[in-house]
Amino acid sequence: MARSTHIRHVGVALLAAMALVLGACGASGGDEKGSDKEGSTTTAAGSSTGNEWGTLPSPCGKGSFKVAEGEGGTGTDKLYIGVPNDRGAAIRPGLNKELWDASVAFTDWCNEQGGIGGLQIEPVDLDGKLFEVEAAMAKACHSVFGFVGGAFTQDDLSFTGKEGSDFHKCGLIDVPAFAVSVQKSLSNGQVQPIPNPPNKKSEQWIMDFKKLYPEQSAKNVVVYGELPSLKVVKLQYDAAVQAVGGIQQLEALSYPVAGMADWTPLAQKVIDSGAGSLYWIGEPGNAANLMSKLKEQGWKGVALNETNVYDPVFFSQGPAAVDGSVIRLGFHPFEEADKWPAIKQYEDNLKKYVPDGKQAALGLQSTSAWLLFATAAKDCGDQNDGVISRDCVLERAAEQKDWTAGGTHVPTDPGGDEPPECGMLMVVKGDVFERLWPEIGGEDDDQDGFHCPPDSIATVTAELPAKGAIDPDRKR
Repeated sequence: MARSTHIRHVGVALLAAMALVLGACGASGGDEKGSDKEGSTTTAAGSSTGNEWGTLPSPCGKGSFKVAEGEGGTGTDKLYIGVPNDRGAAIRPGLNKELWDASVAFTDWCNEQGGIGGLQIEPVDLDGKLFEVEAAMAKACHSVFGFVGGAFTQDDLSFTGKEGSDFHKCGLIDVPAFAVSVQKSLSNGQVQPIPNPPNKKSEQWIMDFKKLYPEQSAKNVVVYGELPSLKVVKLQYDAAVQAVGGIQQLEALSYPVAGMADWTPLAQKVIDSGAGSLYWIGEPGNAANLMSKLKEQGWKGVALNETNVYDPVFFSQGPAAVDGSVIRLGFHPFEEADKWPAIKQYEDNLKKYVPDGKQAALGLQSTSAWLLFATAAKDCGDQNDGVISRDCVLERAAEQKDWTAGGTHVPTDPGGDEPPECGMLMVVKGDVFERLWPEIGGEDDDQDGFHCPPDSIATVTAELPAKGAIDPDRKR
């Protein structure tokens, strides 16, 4: 196989893996409540502008904050913050572009208010181009305070083991939009605004799907891409289904992550299995291809999908092909922006500061990361005589409880090791996504349109394909 062809095949597989990232991420509701914080009560002039992001008071404003000695990267005159992305990838131009767009929109909004305690934020483009992560890390090592609001598709490659390019050896910190690999997800030196550990999974969405579709959910088949990282998603789903109970899991079906020339044989296998429902693991475009063939062959079942399928690409085979498909979400949908101020503000900010920006669910996750970072950084400056340090930012970010980014997504515990319990279901009706469950204000609406059943986190007991990249010398 020619090298260029091999790279393309590897790249397609990686993209399919990244597409699943959204699955356990996102959600909304609740007030931002930080833990009581110990330490100095001396405050530098970190003033609030009176602006808000949804229900969250703005963490941005004027002041006299400074960056801890030796941690500024390029300098201490600004907060130089790296935004990992892969938008320069040759095989998929614009990959993760929404992370960069959301970062620019947020930092412009914050800088207009004075920055964080008077420190302007300078976003630094860390374009890993899918296969050049080490080069991006080498750039980051000497130029940034830390990472915020971004992610590499191959985030495991940020742990190079080399001086001058390894995440831990460079002493960097990260408040990422998401994590892909087991190595990154279970690493230290980071705080995720919407935790998505590979060894745990929410049961809420499966509970609700079973309740709404009792006949179809009785027999379920998993259809997943042939890639180790996608098998981790399958392991999570298996654990959650077993915890919920009452669902017969049929023998799983797999497909090449690069796609198939003809999806008819796979569709026939789904039908022959006797499944009344399927759980799809893969990209939305491939999902649409399979759904189209299933509809052509008369399958009357229901497809349950991860959040990454909440994408216009899902309609690529026409609305009829995917009509009735169910999708889990952990954030307020764009279709309800008029009800949730934080979503509307994300849309408005993007239009104002990045007119050609890409509006997407990953952009919401990036924005949540920025709000968490800015809130933590402001707390550090207020309590440490105006000094913002890496360790302090991680500590303060981890202390946040019921984090919703001002009502962007479900309540989360960034410092914990569990995914959020809350969520909702959307359904495809015609050519649009609509809320399916819970009804706003209904019996199962536990918080701002989300269902939050208690004690509904399943643990994956199967062996994972890797371990977290842990630096034992880090405080967190």
